[in-house]
Amino acid sequence: MKTTSTRVRWVVMFLVFLISTVSYLDRTNISVAAPVISKEFHLSPIQLGVIFSAFSWAYAIAQIPAGMIANWLRPRRTYFYGMWVWCIILILTTTAGSYAAWIWFRIPFGIGEAITWPAASVLLSRWFPRVEYSQAMSLQNLGLVIGAAVAPPIVSFILIQWGWKMTFILTGLIAALLGTIFYFYAKDDPKDHRGVAKDELEWIQHDQVEVDNSPAPKGLYFELMKRPSLWAVGISNFGLDFVNFMFLTWYPTYLMQKYHVSLKEMGYLAMEPYLFGLITVLGAGAIVRRLVNAGFNSVNVRRLVIALGLILGTIMLFITPSISNIYMSVTAMSLGYAFVMGILGPQWSTPAEIGGKKGAGFVSGFVNFIGNIGGILSPLLMGIVLQHYKSFTPAILTAGGVTLVCTVLFLILYRVHDDRQAMERFHKKQGITIHS
Repeated sequence: MKTTSTRVRWVVMFLVFLISTVSYLDRTNISVAAPVISKEFHLSPIQLGVIFSAFSWAYAIAQIPAGMIANWLRPRRTYFYGMWVWCIILILTTTAGSYAAWIWFRIPFGIGEAITWPAASVLLSRWFPRVEYSQAMSLQNLGLVIGAAVAPPIVSFILIQWGWKMTFILTGLIAALLGTIFYFYAKDDPKDHRGVAKDELEWIQHDQVEVDNSPAPKGLYFELMKRPSLWAVGISNFGLDFVNFMFLTWYPTYLMQKYHVSLKEMGYLAMEPYLFGLITVLGAGAIVRRLVNAGFNSVNVRRLVIALGLILGTIMLFITPSISNIYMSVTAMSLGYAFVMGILGPQWSTPAEIGGKKGAGFVSGFVNFIGNIGGILSPLLMGIVLQHYKSFTPAILTAGGVTLVCTVLFLILYRVHDDRQAMERFHKKQGITIHS
């Protein structure tokens, strides 16, 4: 079965991709403006780290309620209201006059941005058949890297021309405009969209992602918590988010303080990690697919790619401080980020392997929770290390140490074959088939 008419679902997908991109533009504008803001408000590195971290823990705490809101309001209204909330909070942030005020504005902003992924998950499961769902989710995830890549030059340009307050106002207005466009174009269900032709609707509905709302068997979550592979993937995600949030928050300040570059040059240099990251994220997925198609075991391939990404990222972070040339140093550090981010796809294909259709949601939530702890700790720890040592070198080495520990623990604990067998035995006792 193949659809040949206009493909409205991919227009909707493109809008979701843009929302994902803008969400990262909005959340990283503060990191690009941080050197100016910290100077104006006389913020110490620790205080700046706390401000960065406030978004992360508010975002993490709000994930579960955000999912409930997305189901209640449905994705179209969730995006519309949520993105206007982003806009209003970002504009109000320009009135911040103290360290405490910055924290209080970042907390509701983190809560507001928490709707992004839950709304996308609900929406795309309705708009895509199973065969295209993974591709659609991968496109949405690319917004993470691209949004972070375009933020430095865009925000630095606005900052140079009109000051830091305008960076918050304009990026907020972009979010509100996009949320409004999405509201008037998209529908929560493809059958309600007048642009969806009959054959496209049939294609979407012929193989929808299965939703299993029946109760989980008693003891399932406890059994999953005993599986080493669950902790292995959670730990790898901790390392990924630790590095990701270090770059999302401190990297522009690092470039300006370490190398004394201008705002304009910083805007371009700060793009490099994300451009490399785009290559590694896409490349890692292609490598896994090629090796599996060549007959290699998919679990072993993912283990290899994740471990290599963490190892290579660790090596690049460790050698960065020893390189004196600015461009070679920036390239080495950018590769450190990119190699670690390359594990994104292989890592997130693991939850269903361990949990099956009954436990995949729990495994995904657990892995995301552990990762968010890394995202919370990273900007705060970077600020503490920077203030204590007056140098970014220990902070970069700390990040390399974190990814090194994550690599070792991942290799020790990643036992998907054994864990699948254990879960299959558990489900067999319950009279349930673990995989569809």
